[in-house]
Amino acid sequence: MASTARDRDQLPSVSAAPLAVPGSTRSAPRWLRGVGAMFRPAPSTTPPPHSTDNELFAFRSEAAAAPTETAVAGVGRPKAAAASSPLKRGFTLRRIVIPTVVIIAGVGIGFGLVILRNVPLPVLNADAPRTGNLTIETRPIGAEVTIDGVHRGSTPLTVALIPGPHAVALRSDGDRRVIPLTIAAGAEVTQHIEMKTREAVPLFGRISVVTDPPGAKVAVDGHSRGVSPLVVADLTADEHTVSVAGESGSVERKVVVTPAGTTSLMFSLAARAAGPLGGWLSVQSPFDVEIVEGADVIGSSTTSRVMLAAGRHDVVLANRSVGYQETKKIDVTAGRTTTLRVDPPQVSVSVNARPWAEILVDGASVGQTPIANLLVPVGSHDVVFRNPQHGDRRQTVIVTANGPNRITADLTK
Repeated sequence: MASTARDRDQLPSVSAAPLAVPGSTRSAPRWLRGVGAMFRPAPSTTPPPHSTDNELFAFRSEAAAAPTETAVAGVGRPKAAAASSPLKRGFTLRRIVIPTVVIIAGVGIGFGLVILRNVPLPVLNADAPRTGNLTIETRPIGAEVTIDGVHRGSTPLTVALIPGPHAVALRSDGDRRVIPLTIAAGAEVTQHIEMKTREAVPLFGRISVVTDPPGAKVAVDGHSRGVSPLVVADLTADEHTVSVAGESGSVERKVVVTPAGTTSLMFSLAARAAGPLGGWLSVQSPFDVEIVEGADVIGSSTTSRVMLAAGRHDVVLANRSVGYQETKKIDVTAGRTTTLRVDPPQVSVSVNARPWAEILVDGASVGQTPIANLLVPVGSHDVVFRNPQHGDRRQTVIVTANGPNRITADLTK
């Protein structure tokens, strides 16, 4: 027994220190050691089993070396025992559960991202437009623009307006408009408007000269203008001196010429008679007409009356702009006024608007567009296109007897 113990003491002891692997002296990073610790089994706390061997053979060095030798040699506990160990079962369960949870979580996140791609998210854009632009153009230009009671300038004009309804007022020399409209955020709205122009004031007039007997020489302001009967045109609206001279003598008279008017003068150069030798003609018409006798214009409806020699006359009443012409036979009585009234003929008119409008002719409603074969007297008429969204659009139109007469308006411009 002593020899056996001595022999065992002489055997080299096996160190329990872990085996050193070449090149493994460098420590792993902290995060890698933490991940490895999740899958590393916990150290055993189970006390070593009690040995039934003879205590004489239980040497300390052999007891310490046995686990190391088993780890190195790869022998030791049976596989069945290892599989049944609670530590081994816990380690295996964690190896299954943790990857499963990670996979399920990844699938859930991916599924959520796919759903969110189809869900519209609110766009918070600090640069989103908060106003709309309104551009106003008129013909002729230069109309004064007032929006919601505030003067903004003259046309053409572009202003930025807050979204909502607005009242736009336009004023020019010959017209005034009020247009209600609604502006949306970011909208570009353009309004094209035809404004009425103030009619130019005529600066010239005419003088019609008739003499008895005819053929007298006529002079205006000392300048010869021909022989009677004649009409002297292009005379300034002022006072003029008209003189006539014939075989029986001469006569001079001062007259005032009115703008765009015709002043009629009648001179008698024959022996003085017991009573008047001439009378007057007065023409009443809804539009201007010229009074023509033979090849001469002897007056117009703008004058109160035209002097004519007593007797029968064939006169023509004409207005070329509306295509009106009518011949009248009249008897002029000396010292009296003969009156003629013009009844303008009615012609067909067609009216249309975009998008639509209620039509008022000379202040009276005639229906909604489209309108066809509307009978209207020839001449000048005031037509209003009325739409609740685009306001009123006013036009002055000339209806002619020659036709066709079409009146249209695009309220969207």
